[in-house]
Amino acid sequence: MKRLRWAVFALPLVAILALPAVMATAQPTLPLENHYLVYHAAPPTPLPKVVGLSDQFGSFTVSYLILDRFANPAEKRLPDGTTYPMVDPLAHQTWWRINVPQPIRTVVGVDQFGMHSWVVCDAVYLLMPALKNVPGGTPPVRNHYVCYAGQAGSTPLSVVVIDQFGEFQVNVLEPKLFCNPAEKRADGLIYPIVDATAHLACYEILNPTPFAHPIVAIDQFGQWQLDVSQANCLCVPSIKDHVLKTQQSTWGMIKAMYH
Repeated sequence: MKRLRWAVFALPLVAILALPAVMATAQPTLPLENHYLVYHAAPPTPLPKVVGLSDQFGSFTVSYLILDRFANPAEKRLPDGTTYPMVDPLAHQTWWRINVPQPIRTVVGVDQFGMHSWVVCDAVYLLMPALKNVPGGTPPVRNHYVCYAGQAGSTPLSVVVIDQFGEFQVNVLEPKLFCNPAEKRADGLIYPIVDATAHLACYEILNPTPFAHPIVAIDQFGQWQLDVSQANCLCVPSIKDHVLKTQQSTWGMIKAMYH
């Protein structure tokens, strides 16, 4: 399967922000949210559907989605022995690829790997609460998320991740996605934000243990037969401090440099 091609863009000078003193002196309380180990899912499943989404950046509508990833809840162990257990072992995620152009925003976020000044742009995924291998089950009541392609500074780190498929030593590489909690509107129903403080910061990982598992994913859109393989993303709970929005025309000029 083709690897997801992450958006590549330049970091503008405005990305370097002065972090608030309160964040510099104390680690804030992070939201009660799972870590997620994210797998490629095959076959990619297209879905023509009108879905309204609203998050802390604004509102938009998508009409075409592609299911191409699936996430398991996971336990994470740091090199110093610190362990972050699963919050809800039943809560999985279906990852629906979307394509919504957005202006550049600079986001100051914090997670268990530290504080980061993120530069984020286009909305590229809708994450939906899901179950795995529970046909007829009802997906858990948890946040939906809209994920934005992004970049932030990072220090590579090796961690142990445990999910329902096994235990893996993975190398955490670059931050790639920053995800806001979102309200979803579809089929005449509204799914509100459950925890407005809970965000996800998603990092590319190097996982040397490829495999494939057949699963049945159940979300609010339906039931999906998938083969999942080769995790290459780890999402960790995060909070967002503030946002600096730049002009749409600036983002257009930066993108043009890479065409």
